[in-house]
Amino acid sequence: MTQHYLAALTAALIGVWPVPVTVAEQPLPTPSHVCLVDGKEVKNDLHLDVAGVRLYACSEECLKRITENRGYVRLIEESGRDPEQIPVHRSRPWTEEEVLDGMVLIEGGEFVRPGSFFARQGRTPEPVDHDGYRVQVSSFYLDKYEVTYEHYCKFLSDGNEKYTTGGISRDENGQFVPPRPEWARFPVRGTNYFHARGYAQWASKRLPTEAEWEYAHGGRTGRTYPWGEEEPGETRANFGPMFKGLKPVGSFPEGRTPEGVFDLAGNIGEWCADYYDSNYYRLPPANPLKDPQGPESGFRRAYRLGCQCKQATTTDLHGNLRCYASPFRAVGCVGFRCARSK
Repeated sequence: MTQHYLAALTAALIGVWPVPVTVAEQPLPTPSHVCLVDGKEVKNDLHLDVAGVRLYACSEECLKRITENRGYVRLIEESGRDPEQIPVHRSRPWTEEEVLDGMVLIEGGEFVRPGSFFARQGRTPEPVDHDGYRVQVSSFYLDKYEVTYEHYCKFLSDGNEKYTTGGISRDENGQFVPPRPEWARFPVRGTNYFHARGYAQWASKRLPTEAEWEYAHGGRTGRTYPWGEEEPGETRANFGPMFKGLKPVGSFPEGRTPEGVFDLAGNIGEWCADYYDSNYYRLPPANPLKDPQGPESGFRRAYRLGCQCKQATTTDLHGNLRCYASPFRAVGCVGFRCARSK
């Protein structure tokens, strides 16, 4: 093996995009960065690490515009560009066995997106009608549980302190710990889309697409709830009038899917990989639609399941409820779980 091949292989194992293999005489390419303010290529190292993203500036004035009053949110939305992640650090490569531990294989298949869905634009989901169509999903792995504070703290303690969020702090030994010890098995909350994506990269996984999430929730038959057609009651989901605060993951075994995925209804919402666009969802480019990845560009990101507040109803547990938010939104009702291609 050549030295460059080994370097590329090592980079791939630690979760960083490897540079192309080149002959020894050629210098390795320097990545180009774009100023968020004016779109010019940055020739210096002026940047801001915030909310899971690294934002470059070509001057101190541009950096000031990015920083003041969270100006980066508006600038990113107007630019139409997906910002860079803060580089993710991993102290060692994961083995395949470690990556797949705690994941469930979802065998590929086809399901029908019905002729309506609910879009959450406030506290009450609004129905949207469209022409139904078929969606094909390839086999993939999905986390059995939502990512917990315990696992997210391990990510932070592995050199990723710039992703700190949700009241997490260090203990006397410098390790990151949950806001409360009893929260270790609670789903981590207060993570925005970029935090979730950074964790997934560290774990050698990714966020699920909307189609994968739907398919895991409803299966080939389009179940109303993850477990089937029976109403949730108090033993299948943590939501609405029965909601008494977040519960540890896996607290509702009667609400798991036939494949063994827990908490796809209630407790907390979950980020998906897709940009949000209602037209993309209801006007497919093909029928059947094969492994849809969502719109190619945008700003808002999709997440699944609505809030678990007292006003939530059984509609908030349906697989055809679509939610969306700024990717910088970090509140207590949205967390995430990870996926991995087979």
